[in-house]
Amino acid sequence: MIHTDLSPELIQTLVSRIRDAEYILIGAGAGLSADTGYDYLESAEFLKRYPYLERVGVHCRYHSIGFEWPTKSMEWAFYARQLEQDLYGVPPHPEPYVHLRELTDHADRWVFTSNADDLFCRLGYDPTRIWTVQGTFSNLQCLRPCCEHVWESRPYVERLLPCIDLNTGELIDRSVVPLCPRCGGNMMLNVRGGSWFVERPYAGQRAAFQEWLRKAETAGRLVVIEIGAGFNTPSVIRWPCEIIMAKHRDARLIRINPHHPKTQFPMGERATVVAMRASGGAGPPTGQPPMLTESQPEPDTLKP
Repeated sequence: MIHTDLSPELIQTLVSRIRDAEYILIGAGAGLSADTGYDYLESAEFLKRYPYLERVGVHCRYHSIGFEWPTKSMEWAFYARQLEQDLYGVPPHPEPYVHLRELTDHADRWVFTSNADDLFCRLGYDPTRIWTVQGTFSNLQCLRPCCEHVWESRPYVERLLPCIDLNTGELIDRSVVPLCPRCGGNMMLNVRGGSWFVERPYAGQRAAFQEWLRKAETAGRLVVIEIGAGFNTPSVIRWPCEIIMAKHRDARLIRINPHHPKTQFPMGERATVVAMRASGGAGPPTGQPPMLTESQPEPDTLKP
């Protein structure tokens, strides 16, 4: 059954199912970060912040992914301001992450996510139990790549920000464009965008996650909470969650997705599917209280 509104009974079912779990796996896609204010498809506020990008055809965060920038100067000016806002800034509406953490703190919990904004770490989740499948904005890498090393992005961002011309979106001093410390070549955010992606820094996360999952699938009551994972890259979060459900017949699924709620195969009462946002509605993000609380929320609520 697909639920399209929040009744007190549904909220109680969700809360009870979560509290009864011994093991909880959170699989989070771009929709969860969109509910905090980092919506990759939103354009109005984006163009207020970056009005000069409209002329080059970038109207939202999503358009910047894989975009062929006119100059390295404009590319790194954008990345610096994006990281200033999305990685180092305060999220406008952190409640979905915070309430989910509070509801699941009792359990043996792991997170795997396609989001590169580090919001789980920033909002109090155990950083040793998070697998950032697609990488993180916190790191830069050689674009070639000449090695499997990564470098913290913050020092580069701090050098870039004072050199940005906010009228043109270019750098006043182009000598601050990041270059690989090893080979002197171009650098890039350490997020999956092609065969150049340096994945080695996340090998430990993946191994620890897989070991935990083997234990969770055999040792106790497992609940999979999948939020905001659609069909842009379904093989990263959405399909793995369904594969876990297919393998572990005693597991329970909570799927929260306003646009693609349906599961690939029938799960019967093992699945509670909610066609709404994590913040409690079916429309665009509004910053309203999250659905995963014991109180009734107000009506309405990328991959890097």
